[in-house]
Parts: sequence; structure tokens; C-alpha cells
Amino acid sequence: MPENPFLCVLERELPPGVETEWRPETGSTNDDLKARARREAFRGPVLLTVDRQSAGRGTRGRSWRTIAQPLIFSLGLPLTAPVAAARPGIVCIAAALAVADAASDALGAKVLVKWPNDVWAAGGKAGGILLETVGDAEGRRSLVVGVGLNLSVEPGGRTTAGWPVTALPSRIPLWDPETKGELLALIVKRLIDAFGALRSDEDIARLTERWPLYDAFFGRTIHWRRIDGTGTTEAGVDRGIDAEGRLVLQGRRGELHALSGELVSLASGDAQEEWT
Repeated sequence: MPENPFLCVLERELPPGVETEWRPETGSTNDDLKARARREAFRGPVLLTVDRQSAGRGTRGRSWRTIAQPLIFSLGLPLTAPVAAARPGIVCIAAALAVADAASDALGAKVLVKWPNDVWAAGGKAGGILLETVGDAEGRRSLVVGVGLNLSVEPGGRTTAGWPVTALPSRIPLWDPETKGELLALIVKRLIDAFGALRSDEDIARLTERWPLYDAFFGRTIHWRRIDGTGTTEAGVDRGIDAEGRLVLQGRRGELHALSGELVSLASGDAQEEWT
């Protein structure tokens, strides 16, 4: 049987000890790894990547739309004590920065993040990240990081919230098996490094300092409202994140609001469209 060039690149580029599996299709890579982690917690990194998934999910249980040319994978890791102790918002920020940083380096073009977990490129949503934790019967916990990235899209597409659907910027065909493998390997390495470096308040401070470099709307006015529909829409200038990974907005009178992604939704000051 001919060698799979995508898997050959992963075998060559991934760090030793990363267990790798590829499938043509599955329902959800996150669900597959969560089911495995419930049987027995991960003892090391486990990578599952597929060409297509039929039941992908985004934040708050939203369906994850399938794109014709995606890079889809989930990474399972042992949930270490420092990561378990960190605020969920900070763990999400660490993952988002790792993905954006790796993609920027691999592609030679800036890839950003729309707080807290959307990959943002060319003025639109080019991907998303979903983090989940799960425990086994012995009480050992695992972290599962699901990532979906658009490598190529038809022009004019929109998300369910009205944002443009875009692809990662590149002058080379990202769906080429070797190029795709190199991109995936670098992202996986940066994710492993990011969670390994999340050990102290100083590490968290470094994340908050780096955030403005990748924040797609830093310094811009954006609007926000509560997910439960109570209250009016309010506006503020994006001033970055705090030590819990909450988005800090400065209001018209100089007051600061720290927003949690679990409680509020955001809209750009220009488009007045809901962020998802």
C-alpha cells in the first residue's frame, strides 16, 4: 500500500511520544477522544485527525459547520495539576494563542484570535477551538482540545451569526498533504508547549501581555450583551484580557467591564453582528 504523505510528515515532525491516528471521517473527534479518556485517562499526548466530521460542535453546543477543505483534529492530554488549577478562560486563551502563533509562523502571515476561541484571518472566521475535560473511573482527568481550521473556502460564505467565513492566508496550497501535515505538527507542538508552560502566575501574566498581539479587535469599540437576553446592549473599547482570561472593555465614562465568554456575547462596533 502506498505511504500516506500526510502521516509520513506527522511521524517525522511530531515530538516523540505523540500517539497519532488518522481517519477519513468520524462524527466528532472531540467525542471520540472523550469516550476513550472515560475508559482510561490519557498518559501522554494523543492526536486524532480526520478529513471530515459529521457532528462537530462549537461553544455552548452549537453545531460546527463543515467546510470543503478543513484541517480537523483533536488533541488529548493528561490534565496536569497546574492546568486544572488555572481558570478555564486562561486555559482557552493559552490554546488560542498557541494555534494562532503556530499558524502565523507556518504561513508567514498574521493569524489572529477573536476572543475567546475563534481563529480570525482576512476579516472573518477561519476556524474555532473547543476545550473539554473528562474523567475516568479512577478519577484521573484528561483535557481534549478540538480545532477546526478552514484551508480553502468558497467566497461569500457567512457564519450563522453573519460573520464572513474565511480561510487561513497562504500562497501555497494548504490542502497539499505535506504542507497540511507540517502545519498540523507545528500547531500540536505549540499546544503541548503552551499547556506545559502554564505553571505559575508569571506564566499567566505572560499570556495576558501577549494577547494584544493576536487580539483581532484590540483597541476597537465593540458591543456586548448577556447571553440570557437580559439587559441592553452596551459598548466598550477592547483593552485586552485579565488574569482570568476575561475580556476587559472600557466604557464611555472610563469604567472597566471584565466579561466572561460563558455569560456574554459580543458584536463588532462596525457590523453590529453577534459574535459566536
